[in-house]
Amino acid sequence: MRRNQPQLQRKRLSDQIIEELIERISSGELRPGDKLPPEPQLMERFGVGRSSIREAIGALELLGILSVRPGQGTKITEATETSKSIGLSLITMGREKISELVEARSEIEQTIARLAAERATAADLAEIKRQHNKIIHAQKNDLDLIEADLEFHMAVANSCHNTIFIRFFSELNRPMRHWMEQKAKHDWGFANVVTEHEAIINAIESQDSKAAQLAMGKHIEVAGKNLISAMQEIDIKPHKE
Repeated sequence: MRRNQPQLQRKRLSDQIIEELIERISSGELRPGDKLPPEPQLMERFGVGRSSIREAIGALELLGILSVRPGQGTKITEATETSKSIGLSLITMGREKISELVEARSEIEQTIARLAAERATAADLAEIKRQHNKIIHAQKNDLDLIEADLEFHMAVANSCHNTIFIRFFSELNRPMRHWMEQKAKHDWGFANVVTEHEAIINAIESQDSKAAQLAMGKHIEVAGKNLISAMQEIDIKPHKE
């Protein structure tokens, strides 16, 4: 950590802390496995209160950049190197911008679903259904649903046959995964995911582009609400060193 700390002005304090930590990760000053100083030291170095430190750490934990473990402190995750390849700017936008990230994901996936309904081949549809069945199997057998859910969305993305949209979707996979992991931690589960996915599948199979877009939009809206709930939950839970 650098000794000379920046002046924190105008912007939300937690956002500035996030930006500063991300800058240090991007420059290589902080590397995967490095441990952050204890909370009191961070408060002193940034000149802010405990709540701002916890909010910044909570946001970065949610997105997989930091790992907070009781008795082990707060560390830079090994996943950070991969995160750099997709652009850490997704994370530096600050907590109040998370809704914009959700909105962007919604717009991209709605367009993907619409194009999939127009372009999906029989093989594409078979793969979408195969991934959906994996979700049903995982749910019935109390297995990890996160990977199965992401593979379902990837199958839908591949069915749109637009390499740019597929790439955009792939770049959102990491933050999406961490949202879902946070949902799992707080037992928000996937109670309606099968029904929501079936609506998407039926619309694509019927080649109803409007219905596919609407079904995907409704599905992502639920995911976005869960993300906001995760952020709020993290804000009120203390992070112990």
